[in-house]
Amino acid sequence: MNPEDLRQQIHQLQRAVAELQQDWCIAVCSADERLIGIVSLLLEDCDWAARSIAELLALPLPQQQKLLLICDDELADGGALELIERLPGATVLVCLDAAIPQERLAQLWRSGADGLCCRQHCGEGRLLQAVLMLMRGLQSLDPLLGERLREQPARLIPLQHSEQHLLELLARGFNSREIAALEQRRSDTIRRQLSALYRKVGVRDQRALLAWGLGQGLVRPRDLACRTPDH
Repeated sequence: MNPEDLRQQIHQLQRAVAELQQDWCIAVCSADERLIGIVSLLLEDCDWAARSIAELLALPLPQQQKLLLICDDELADGGALELIERLPGATVLVCLDAAIPQERLAQLWRSGADGLCCRQHCGEGRLLQAVLMLMRGLQSLDPLLGERLREQPARLIPLQHSEQHLLELLARGFNSREIAALEQRRSDTIRRQLSALYRKVGVRDQRALLAWGLGQGLVRPRDLACRTPDH
């Protein structure tokens, strides 16, 4: 598509969005200045921009209007799943990297995201198309991400809810003593659960467990970057 055709398409989409936007409040939540900039340029009436979940929740979000939230999955204090959980009434569009792990992609789609948009295509009209579909009460799935969801997934080891919770706490930097205090359980109980999880996924230590979780899409790179060693 040549630049003039792309401009015309974007302008048409912007007009269509503007016709529906009076019933909506639009917010973007991302630590990525580029994503915030793209949303602000394409959606001139974007109401709020926040760089963390805490900052977003501190805003006077609308009580009467419907909330359309555009976010990514790499916030310092959580990801898109946390936003979906904290804002159950919002319509959520998640912008994802094309190389997102398969299981994380499936987890986001299963867990209530209303739309998934490939970050690399946001400036090509796909973001506006997704916003328009969501405002019309439809789901929106980027063709590239949809193709990946239809692919046969790699063999995964299913985790129980308690095992997934333990993995997430480890990724966020809690050691076994801190997890025991947080969960009001004995430290040796947590250590036994951790040892059982090592055996289940076929690893020897916490570092290998977190590497496995990262490869499966169950742990986010941003979470691992904040991790402190477990002594």
